[in-house]
Amino acid sequence: MLYPSLEAAEKLGCTVVNMRWAKPLDEALLREVALSHEGLVTLEDGCVMGGAGSAVLEALQRMQLTKAVLMLGLPDQFIEHGDPAKLMAMQGLDARGIEASVCQRYGF
Repeated sequence: MLYPSLEAAEKLGCTVVNMRWAKPLDEALLREVALSHEGLVTLEDGCVMGGAGSAVLEALQRMQLTKAVLMLGLPDQFIEHGDPAKLMAMQGLDARGIEASVCQRYGF
């Protein structure tokens, strides 16, 4: 998900932080990013429910930081099998879909 994120971020002028892994979450970096940005977007190629975005929200709550967070990922439902790029695009998880979601949520 890094490359579609970078492509969308370049068009929007946004910062991208590559989590590389969800556990252990780098809470010091999360705090730094949260304090220096108005909103956050998490993006994952798995289900949003119980995923990396949820871990980010939990960490922000522990830090008592209230921040707008847009969590992008797969819905908690069956996804058809097929070409991964096409399937991700159908879920809005390609560069164009990410850009559209961010624009809609944050008014770019």
